[in-house]
Amino acid sequence: MATSILLVDNDQQLTALVKSLLTGRGHEVLHFDSGKEAIDSLSKHKPDLIVVSEQLSDIDGVGWIVKLRQVNRDTKVVFISSKWKETDVYQQLTKDFGVSLVVHRPLKPLLFGAQIDGELKAKTASDLNEVTDTETFMQLKTRFASILPGRLKNMEDVVEQSMANPGDGEALKEVRRLSHNLKGTASSCGFHHLGETAAQIEQTMNDVIDGQKALDKNTWDTIRRLVGVLHENVKQDFPDKLPPPPDATGEGEMADDSSMANVLLFGKYNEDESKKFSQKATVRLIFSEDTKDAIEKAKATMLDAAIIDMSDTQTDSSFDLALKLRGISGLETLPLAFIHKEEIKGRRTEGMHAGASLYLKKPVSEPDMVQAIEYLIALRGRPRILIVDDDEDFTKIIESALGKEGMLVKSVNEPDNALPVLEDFSPDLLLLDVMMPNTSGYDVCRKIRAMARWQDLPIVFLTAQSGLDSRLAAFDAGADDYLPKPVATVELLARVRVRLDRMRLMKERADRDILTGLLLRRAFIEALTALHSEAERHKLEFSLCLMDVDHFKKVNDTYGHMAGDRVLAHFGQLLRRRFRVEDLRGRWGGEEFIMAFRHEGKETMKGALNRVLDELVTIPFDGDHKEQFFVSFSAGLVSFPQDGTQIEALIKKADERLYIAKEQGRRRIISEG
Repeated sequence: MATSILLVDNDQQLTALVKSLLTGRGHEVLHFDSGKEAIDSLSKHKPDLIVVSEQLSDIDGVGWIVKLRQVNRDTKVVFISSKWKETDVYQQLTKDFGVSLVVHRPLKPLLFGAQIDGELKAKTASDLNEVTDTETFMQLKTRFASILPGRLKNMEDVVEQSMANPGDGEALKEVRRLSHNLKGTASSCGFHHLGETAAQIEQTMNDVIDGQKALDKNTWDTIRRLVGVLHENVKQDFPDKLPPPPDATGEGEMADDSSMANVLLFGKYNEDESKKFSQKATVRLIFSEDTKDAIEKAKATMLDAAIIDMSDTQTDSSFDLALKLRGISGLETLPLAFIHKEEIKGRRTEGMHAGASLYLKKPVSEPDMVQAIEYLIALRGRPRILIVDDDEDFTKIIESALGKEGMLVKSVNEPDNALPVLEDFSPDLLLLDVMMPNTSGYDVCRKIRAMARWQDLPIVFLTAQSGLDSRLAAFDAGADDYLPKPVATVELLARVRVRLDRMRLMKERADRDILTGLLLRRAFIEALTALHSEAERHKLEFSLCLMDVDHFKKVNDTYGHMAGDRVLAHFGQLLRRRFRVEDLRGRWGGEEFIMAFRHEGKETMKGALNRVLDELVTIPFDGDHKEQFFVSFSAGLVSFPQDGTQIEALIKKADERLYIAKEQGRRRIISEG
């Protein structure tokens, strides 16, 4: 759902900059220059964050914060100061009045935007934690308790097998492995006594395997006694009665659907179809037959994709629903697919404008639906976390915790499969165990770091080995961070977020224009080069469009440079909300924008671009002195290979057609000549 920010400031230039920056990042901004009006607004509107500057029209910023805390103690506050405050004032602001962040002018847009996003994420996490942390932890604890009888029986069976075959070294190692896994997972789920006893068993087995302890009757008596203590520990850590073992093998189910992707399926589907699609695609399908209901569900859920069945509704209403979904804050780049009965070739322009990545002909076969869902999810770009750990129980705990934070999580319990899954899943971060059968996490890490593609991948070790030597070995192997088991969920989430945010910021700094959120010229050319290579290999077409905001210099000169920035930011946002996720969007420089449309010719795209032009010319913009004005754009459109086979030639031809559009009076798209 949209994040709401209350901006309290009396400096027009600062207000324009902050509003432009925050709305460009998808936040809703409510502004007051009067402190009294801002306080009064809180009775009707509860923002997610308050940004207040040093001077308001009727009170200073610090005084306003004092008044705010008399009526509102909870909402996070960011204070913008024109100069560095004395230490005692700073401490008073942060400690006494709960100011979360103090920033200083002049603002650095990229840094300030990242700081605001960080505060909002922290606020969201805090709200969620307050409501769900205890509940989530108890769910994990109860779920782990439900499989414990089977796990303990498995431990007893392996110990008995080892006693019966004292020369079987593999059986001894299996006892050590089971106790090692039990130590980490039990402690992470709140079974601390159980974890301590499992650690004693692991240490005993280490001493035996390393030759420091004889495997005699006394040692076996110690091990059997400790295994018996495990049952007593469970009663200490979980007073409620444990359920019986789930089955003879001790297998149990700890997973939930938190880490699954959420896909909205709009249309009339029976229960059997819904279950079949959900299970095969391993996603959580959210069904709706009503437009209003679909919008409400989309606002309340972190959607990864939407599939709209046009066969049960009017075609226009299906396109309208797609535009409304894309209009929800946070869903601007939602991947979309349409299901249809009749041929819709003549309506493809509307589909492209709405953002359809796929068209599926009804009836849709099960494999086609699964393949479509997987394709759409791959486009969405939620943080993808890969866990490599032989302890299945532990990975399910981590999957659940990270999944509740909106991340897509995949686990590998066989370390030999780590590299193939890495290539297929393309994670944004890797969580890696150290002790695993047949190999170590250090070796896996070294192999990954030797591959050019993964040299920048954040890798965090999770392990019960917490000694200095182990930590040094982890960093020597190429790890970015190290977290000992038992893992505190809050700390794990914090470290994962930090690593993901840092990587995202690095990419944004290198690839994205801060004002519009679109690719910079270098990054766009790199992506276009890949698209061009694909089109050459598979003999496919694509189209390229160069756009220019009409009379932009006049906008700056007449209405102010801040107004010009608002135009560019809004145009960038409009381009993000329209067309498909896989289409390329870039800021070419100044008021020029560039787009590339994968596998689509210029005939279809000209109609879709004209629809965007029709939208833009109806949007009112405010000048720096509140005067209203409107803008349009001109564009040159080309297709590969029809208008050129090389990137340079295509861009040159698009630029020539853009010039023709301007000569012919602007506010038009030229695709010939």
